[in-house]
Amino acid sequence: MSRSIRVTKAVAVASLFGAATMVAPAANAAQEPSMTITLGATVTGKTVDVAYKDSGVQYYANDGRKAMSRYGAMAFFVDYGDDSDPDGYDGRPGLTCETTGPTSPFRDSVSSGYSHTYRKAGTYTITATGYFCGEGGLQTVEKTTTVKIAKPAPAPKVSAAAHIEYTVDGLTATLVPSVTGTQHEMKYGRDKHAKYGVPLVYTMAFPEGAEVSGGATKGGIKRATCTKHGSVEFDPVMLSGDPVVVTFPKPGTYEVTLSADVCTSQRIVSKTVAIVVPPTDPTPTDPTPEPTTPTPTPTEPTPTPTTPVPTTPAPTTPAPTTPVPTTPVPTTPVPTTPVPTTPVPTTPVPTTPVPTTPVPTTPTTNTTVPTTTTSTTAATTPGTGPKVETDRKGDDTNALSLGVAGLVGAGALGGIVVARRRLQQ
Repeated sequence: MSRSIRVTKAVAVASLFGAATMVAPAANAAQEPSMTITLGATVTGKTVDVAYKDSGVQYYANDGRKAMSRYGAMAFFVDYGDDSDPDGYDGRPGLTCETTGPTSPFRDSVSSGYSHTYRKAGTYTITATGYFCGEGGLQTVEKTTTVKIAKPAPAPKVSAAAHIEYTVDGLTATLVPSVTGTQHEMKYGRDKHAKYGVPLVYTMAFPEGAEVSGGATKGGIKRATCTKHGSVEFDPVMLSGDPVVVTFPKPGTYEVTLSADVCTSQRIVSKTVAIVVPPTDPTPTDPTPEPTTPTPTPTEPTPTPTTPVPTTPAPTTPAPTTPVPTTPVPTTPVPTTPVPTTPVPTTPVPTTPVPTTPVPTTPTTNTTVPTTTTSTTAATTPGTGPKVETDRKGDDTNALSLGVAGLVGAGALGGIVVARRRLQQ
């Protein structure tokens, strides 16, 4: 399997060190060519940072025209122990190594820039290989180190929620949008752990015809991406520094929605509120139904008193009327009442001189006769029965008056006697 070599960074670093050792060393046949490598590795999560150094003595290199000293190794590479491409520097193209003659010292150092991120946890062997001009030509030296990539800690649980608080005054509503909860860290530029308490993107949607002013209705962190590590709490005032003022065209119910793209597993959170805008100038008929509603309520109890429940006993009261028929029992003494009429004959005794007096005296006798009303008063005390007898007596009295009148017209005393007898009967 062929792999490419990432040499850009190594070339720059090696050139710097070469500039510092550009003086060609004097030939020194006594020094044998050699090379020493120092390798270090620092692990952070799944990422390893490698520090590489080399130094030594080597023969000159020949570019085909002449032999020259080298201020750095012929080449060096760092292999991370997986299938990724190695990092390093390759200065061998166009050069061949001298195998005898003078030698010169060299060195290389890479303290930063060699970094690699492993895809999964495990133990990896990092191998650094250096090339120099030694006995017999191009020689190599290796240095290894082992790194262990642990399983990453589970990502903290994060969750977010969108909110809209509002107040209404006439046709105008004042809105305060916000996002609460937590989200993962962001990657922003070179910062892989940017802790921003604001959504990546947020927008607010308003109904057609609404006039919006003040506040921020959209925004976010441009060119940022979400990670799956860390936990950052949202700043509740990031979206509500200035409230959003919305003026609606007329009374009614309007929906306003806040949507936010956040660094959670859910990603999109939203909130929709229905804002009720009441009539600004209520009609005068509106308050009237309110007082009228109580009026039907009193009418409901009024039927209850009308129920003739207490009146039902009234028909039962006629029961005492039953004794009324028993009252006629005292009517039996009614015949006894005529008994006082017996003194009546005593009164007409003075009427005997009627023949001696003119006819006009008989009316006085007629007024005396009604004294029989004594029996009538007696009849009223018992009750209804005596009234019937009284009527009969009145008929007799009328008969008597007629008889007396007849007698006066005839001028005979015998008529008076007959009338007296009938009265006594």
